Amino acid sequence: MLVQTPSKIFKNDFRIWNEAEKYAVSDILKHQMTTGPLLSVKEAVLDIEGELRLHFDGERTILILPLYGEIIITDFYEPLSAGKSLTFNTKEEKDIVIKNLVYHDKADLLIFEFEKQEQILSFSKKELDFTLQNNFSPISTALPFPNFIGLYKGRAEGFYALKNTDTSIFGMVLNGAFEFQNRLLENRDAILLWEIQELEFEALSEDALILFIET
Repeated sequence: MLVQTPSKIFKNDFRIWNEAEKYAVSDILKHQMTTGPLLSVKEAVLDIEGELRLHFDGERTILILPLYGEIIITDFYEPLSAGKSLTFNTKEEKDIVIKNLVYHDKADLLIFEFEKQEQILSFSKKELDFTLQNNFSPISTALPFPNFIGLYKGRAEGFYALKNTDTSIFGMVLNGAFEFQNRLLENRDAILLWEIQELEFEALSEDALILFIET
């Protein structure tokens, strides 16, 4: 029998979007909700020719994960498209600008903000591996704590033993639906769990995509 652990679910339907002329941003996870290195998670949608300027209070480590389209980021002169991730440290008092490179469609991305990780010295780009379904692989190899993404077929089950049982774990469904630690999560729903040692989940739809980060 699966023991119910403390958690907080962030339903996509209840999220508030802050809309500007060329972009919209929604907070999924805010600073005051966490105690580990993961400080916040945002989703941003950039319109055609849209750009988003981000300011952080102090130096941070940032993970950018495009979900749709192609973008370019301040000081990193390569396009970043869906299926890739980028990890880097911010500089003091310098904003980050993210631009949509697609001239005929929107771009959709996740922005993860962490406490600064000193061992990250430059931009770290990674191509995500979805060749092996019903399994998970790292989102970023630059981050010093476990972080994974996985593509699952309907009714496929997953299991993960936390590396550090004193931490919490953040999970998010990027596509489809999952039963995640005995809780239903649908497209773009997220969850924060703590006091947990092992994680269990089951895909409830085909090509269901999920990520999770120990924090």
